[in-house]
Amino acid sequence: MKRRRWIAMALCGTMLAGVLAGCGGGGAQESSSAEGGDAAVKDTIVFSDDEWYGTDPYQQDTWSSIQSLISDPLFTLDPATGDLLDGICTDLTVSEDGHTMTATVPEGKYYATGEQVEPEDVVASIEWGKEVSPYADGYANIESMEVDGRNVIFHLSTFRSDLLYYLGECFMGVIDKDQLDTMSKDELMWGAVPYGLYYVESYEPGTGVTLAVNEGYKADNPLVTNKGPAQIPHVEVKFNSNQEEFTILEELKAGDIDYVNRISADGRAQLEGMEGFQVVNKTYPIIQYFELNTDEGSIFADPNVRLAMILSIDRDALCELVDGAAVPGYSIIFDSMKNFSQAAKDDFMENYANDPKRAQQLLADAGWTDSDGDGYLDKDGQPLEFTFYVDSTGTSQTIVQGLQEQMKNAGFLMNIETVDWNYIHEYIHNDEYDAGLQSLEWAEPILILNACYYDQDAPGNDEAYYAAVEDAAETVDGNERTEKIGQIQMDMFKNCNIIPFFSNLSYIAYGDQVKGIVVQSDSSLYWNDLSF
Repeated sequence: MKRRRWIAMALCGTMLAGVLAGCGGGGAQESSSAEGGDAAVKDTIVFSDDEWYGTDPYQQDTWSSIQSLISDPLFTLDPATGDLLDGICTDLTVSEDGHTMTATVPEGKYYATGEQVEPEDVVASIEWGKEVSPYADGYANIESMEVDGRNVIFHLSTFRSDLLYYLGECFMGVIDKDQLDTMSKDELMWGAVPYGLYYVESYEPGTGVTLAVNEGYKADNPLVTNKGPAQIPHVEVKFNSNQEEFTILEELKAGDIDYVNRISADGRAQLEGMEGFQVVNKTYPIIQYFELNTDEGSIFADPNVRLAMILSIDRDALCELVDGAAVPGYSIIFDSMKNFSQAAKDDFMENYANDPKRAQQLLADAGWTDSDGDGYLDKDGQPLEFTFYVDSTGTSQTIVQGLQEQMKNAGFLMNIETVDWNYIHEYIHNDEYDAGLQSLEWAEPILILNACYYDQDAPGNDEAYYAAVEDAAETVDGNERTEKIGQIQMDMFKNCNIIPFFSNLSYIAYGDQVKGIVVQSDSSLYWNDLSF
């Protein structure tokens, strides 16, 4: 049985609010040089981040990239291929039939409690996740696990590609089995000490956390240089949920904050003109898309009208309106997602994008004309009119307003109605809509494809579609899976009712004194090389 040194650690990390240690002058602790005494060395980095809701990754439904300071994933996702590289576990092998996976838990990795990470911890953590995680469906195909020396053997009911995604994501870390066996769910929420670079030293609800370095940390992540403990001893995280961006940026400029996890397009423009700061694109894979109502009585019941509407969109011009805050989207599985299909993107660009002349011909052939000279088309006394539901975010608003002008030029009278995003989902689900903007933010294509249809009776939203998605998910070979995912999208596009639109970009900002930040192509960021 392991020693119980973690108990004291758990007590200091529980929901009993602690005073943030070492705060002052923005939280940056300084110590005199041991030799000269005339040099100040900063040993605390200060982050501005969304609020955290616990240290147990399995109980969370949201987890910021900064929160990954305290919990490594089981494996590392290759940003280029989506394959699993070494992480906490190493040497992953998958049987030819995809029903058995084996991974090694190397010796020499220690929690901040002083206990070594054991294979039994991996098994217990995943079993805990199956009990409490909102994402447990993603690894429900793990039927059983067994430990063989330092190896963990996973027995799967079937291979699924989305399991590989979850194994490399932040929601699947490792917690000491002794903690899982002896602490309640509520105690684990803030008392869990997962394996990571840092651990939570104190927590003040609504205000922030302080972190201390895990001296027993060791990494096998091939994407980082520093394989040992973090180089900066202390971390202060200030929760910014109730702060205006102006205040946050002023703190950054004053040196009271070193790193801001998210800034707006306006904030980016402000900082890019100043010396002493870095502004970096850190966009998690996301696609904004819209659905069109094809029910009888809707102007979009006619597939030619749907196609004409789609062909009239100039995505490049719309994205220019937001000054770098978005880029065009031409496939539901966006370029930065796993199993991105260039063939599907090319198909959409060739057949469904940027062809206003073809759009006008389609409308004319369908009998739509401007009978009264008001600039809008009509047919049998019915105007070519529809309402577009959009959420209130600035980028979406600007782009949809630009779309309104493009639709006017094409002869459509497009009305805009701004509602909360969850109401958009409800209206589309209930068939109470003409068009509605939505977004999905995952790197894993199977999750996107299983969630993208909200219109329950939309063309293509049928058993054959989900069977094709399931077949792709169960395909072991990655290249073959990509081909299948591409074909699913090309079949989807033919119905002209679920339309890729654009992808929002996200930015981080930090002072020049911060070094070692490398954002991967899939937006992942590993903190091992962080330094001043």
